[in-house]
Amino acid sequence: MLGNFSFGDYFKEEAISWAWEFLTQELKIDPEKLWVSVYKDDHEAYGIWKNEVGIPVERIVKLGDKENFWPSEAKSKGPNGPCGPCSEIFYDFGSSIGCAKNDCTPACSCGRFVEVWNLVFTQYNRKEDGSLEPLPNKNIDTGMGLERLAAVTEGKLNNFETDLFHPIVKEIAAGCRLKALGNRELNYAIADHIRSVVFSIYDGIMPSNESRGYIVRKIIRKAILHLRELGIKQPFLNKLVPIVAEIMKQPYPDLMAQQEAIAGIILKEEKTFIDTLNSSDSLFQEKFVKLLHNQDEELAGKIVFQLYDTYGIPLELTKIWLEKRNIKFTQSVFERELREQKERSRAQSAMKGDVFSAKGLDIKVKDSKFVGYQENSLEARVLAILKDGEIILDQTPFYAESGGQVGDAGKLVSGKNVFKVLDTQKIDNVILHIGKVVSGTFKEGDKVTAGIDTKRRLNIARNHTATHILQAALRKVLGTHVQQQGSLVAEDRFRFDFTHFKGLSEEEISQVEEVANSYISKSQVVNCKEMSLKEAKKAGALAFFEEKYRENVRVVSIGDISKELCGGTHLDNISKIGLIKIISEGSVASGIRRIEGTTGGFAEQFIKDEQEKAIEESKKRDKLKELKEQEKKRSLEVNKSLRDVIPRIIDKGIKINGINVVSSFEAGLDMNALRLLVDKVNENLNQGVIALGSQDNEHKKAYLVIAVTQDLLSKGLNAQVLIRQIAPIIGGSGGGRPDFAQSGGTKPEEFPKAFNELKRIIKDI
Repeated sequence: MLGNFSFGDYFKEEAISWAWEFLTQELKIDPEKLWVSVYKDDHEAYGIWKNEVGIPVERIVKLGDKENFWPSEAKSKGPNGPCGPCSEIFYDFGSSIGCAKNDCTPACSCGRFVEVWNLVFTQYNRKEDGSLEPLPNKNIDTGMGLERLAAVTEGKLNNFETDLFHPIVKEIAAGCRLKALGNRELNYAIADHIRSVVFSIYDGIMPSNESRGYIVRKIIRKAILHLRELGIKQPFLNKLVPIVAEIMKQPYPDLMAQQEAIAGIILKEEKTFIDTLNSSDSLFQEKFVKLLHNQDEELAGKIVFQLYDTYGIPLELTKIWLEKRNIKFTQSVFERELREQKERSRAQSAMKGDVFSAKGLDIKVKDSKFVGYQENSLEARVLAILKDGEIILDQTPFYAESGGQVGDAGKLVSGKNVFKVLDTQKIDNVILHIGKVVSGTFKEGDKVTAGIDTKRRLNIARNHTATHILQAALRKVLGTHVQQQGSLVAEDRFRFDFTHFKGLSEEEISQVEEVANSYISKSQVVNCKEMSLKEAKKAGALAFFEEKYRENVRVVSIGDISKELCGGTHLDNISKIGLIKIISEGSVASGIRRIEGTTGGFAEQFIKDEQEKAIEESKKRDKLKELKEQEKKRSLEVNKSLRDVIPRIIDKGIKINGINVVSSFEAGLDMNALRLLVDKVNENLNQGVIALGSQDNEHKKAYLVIAVTQDLLSKGLNAQVLIRQIAPIIGGSGGGRPDFAQSGGTKPEEFPKAFNELKRIIKDI
């Protein structure tokens, strides 16, 4: 929407004449194609159009309160406050468009006339009694449709046929095999939706279940449902992103660089929702089965909410399914359940006990003065002592947990009395020092020396400053769509959550780490400065949690590397980070990734541990390689020795019922060698059953293998069946395949009996 405004300066004459000049002289629109409307009682505007601009009276239309007063019908219905008549400018597409009546005017809704500019003359103040009093300073507020003007100048009947939309519309039609051409409204809606989604994500609004992100997710889902109506049931929206980027590359050149990331985010949303849609029918059947024949509108409303809340199925989709089956539900029940769920969520987040509920403290203390940016130790007075070891001071150097940074630790000392601070929290502006008395006692009014653990604070500052460096590196490597979504800054590590549509490759992780450490090598100074939120944004500071910021904010700047709104504690120079080491990268939620890392000495120790681990792994691999070489050598020796005994074993065979039965006890072979031997005998035998045994002398363990040649399998002989019958004789049990089975036992001395039993079984076949 374009427009021009005046607050107590120029008024109707200038607004009207400048609008006409812009349309006819700058945009070169044929004056004969323009009509105007005025409010029926606005004789001044009518006179300007007629006498000064020179529009023929037959192209000036007088309309009423609903059409040409702002707000619409404000005179009779309100609201109270500034209001006034308006004058609209229309483009005439000609008598061949619309109703084709000779007396058609902009008052007709047939489509022949399209409004391109609305000039609002705010000249009244509506009072409580409905009367209109003239404003002392009259104002101009105009609105001009950019895309409508594009349509007019391009000679198109609507916005979606212009260069701003037509390539998208054309691609959708092609994807639907031209089916979309027969349903232009759906095609246009999808085109509008994808452009809205692309620019929302481009501006950092990620699809989610909350706030603005939920709107983006809903738009994506609506577009998916429209596509299904056009026959596209696979992910498709993401394919339109490059077209949007190409169309808008001149005013938004950065969009081209981010198109892959945006497409990835949309693709992930598409896959998730399409999976939900594909499984929804069976879920609907399961949930509503009792209501298919027995209507219960209240129960149906509860089920509709359950599907929405638990399974993420949109209300619109459930409505469509229910309408097709004539199942009614009470909308108010759904809304009530939704309202109660929100209240439960709010109540749950507020239930944090005395320590975390300022109202629950029920004490009157003034706000704590935090001076920890400048001081590590100072003299303070105890204002209050709470149960379970919580002390409130009038001023403190202790940083309370906030913005992902953990609270400070340290000591409060008064003579021989020592209170060890283990954590620091904040309720509104009251800072709680949480810990335990190490020696002596404390009471209200005591003067104490409050000192933080400076070594711990320094490590925390390293990690916090590192997250700023990391974000800058991520945005450089992955793209400016990367935005912080949360963090944890502790003494020994940091965690950083950020928007990105897919997992990072090892190469990308290495590149991010390399860029981050290259920044550190620049030894840039860290500057922290308080200013207004407006000033901070003007200075280009990154702000990702706007709802949490107050009017005055703290901006942390690191040379030309980073500039962010942040209330945490930081180093004075990034060289003191020493080293950033990324430990892990993974997914947190849809479109949200998480990096965990560490800095300084902790990073060096991590690398040292990893190197030692790598050395140990290398030693293990070398040892394993050596063992494998030894095993290979031994196997060659065993193979050679086994080849020599094969003829001897085969010679032991006897024929029973036309079957060659070979059985032999071969001392000194383990199970592997025994399996290898039976395979080699099998290769040299037809119509045969082979049973070989051996034993482990040290543990007195028996090994037995049985093989059946392939030509006997079709006749019903089965090694598995045979070994189950014979293995108990050697004190074991066995199993395997029809052509091969094995067993271990505890009675190697019983092998002669086992082999005799095998011969008996085959004899009885």
